[in-house]
Amino acid sequence: MNKNSNKKAALITGGAKRIGREIALFLASNGFDIAISYNKSKSEAAILAEEIAKKFAVKCEIFCADLCDEGDAKKLIRDVLKKFPHLSLLVNNASIFNKSKFFAASENELQDNLNIHFISPLILAQQFAKNILAKDIKDAQIINLIDKNIVRFDTQYFCYLLSKKNLAEATKMLALELAPYIRVNGIAPGFILDPIDNEMAPEVAKNIIKKIPLQRKGEVENIVQTVEFLLKNDFINGQIISVDGGASLNHAG
Repeated sequence: MNKNSNKKAALITGGAKRIGREIALFLASNGFDIAISYNKSKSEAAILAEEIAKKFAVKCEIFCADLCDEGDAKKLIRDVLKKFPHLSLLVNNASIFNKSKFFAASENELQDNLNIHFISPLILAQQFAKNILAKDIKDAQIINLIDKNIVRFDTQYFCYLLSKKNLAEATKMLALELAPYIRVNGIAPGFILDPIDNEMAPEVAKNIIKKIPLQRKGEVENIVQTVEFLLKNDFINGQIISVDGGASLNHAG
């Protein structure tokens, strides 16, 4: 019998801050060993790892990786699997979020978005899946953090949205490709947090909230609740759950 058969471990990319941080804390509280990847947030990652170690009886390791670089993605999954050969959950959360238009976008800008939101998640998923099959790990799952705006076509974030649309389609294709051994689902957050490194003006936030059918901003806890739902409901596969107060219905925000 696999000596790690009763253990659980999760890799959360971009897990040092914001939504990724709260997912890591939730999973640690539920007995998962935790691997956190970070790029520029080493101090936040170290603080989170220390917090997890103090609060929960699990292991936590941090890994530096720029997932805009395919080579870093390949190294990340190799390093994580060395530390956590019982890895059973992959949460593709790492992201960049910058305005871009098709005619003005540079080649690097498009490639960076495709790498971090699409290519790197595929690289991680492939090696994760190979390890699952080789070690016969049960209850394995991939959860991709996408965006509720994947239903839109008009955008000020061309490179970002195009790459997230790619990840949404990959989620469904992988759900078929990896079944029945691994479930693959996505979460599409709406207005939960202000944009990365860009605090939103109060009047802009108010205008967005007015257009959301539930007329309020979401909480990070709403995303964590969805992660918990996907972990517990083992008959969900290939689904993308919008957690957006209904905003994807009327393109609010």
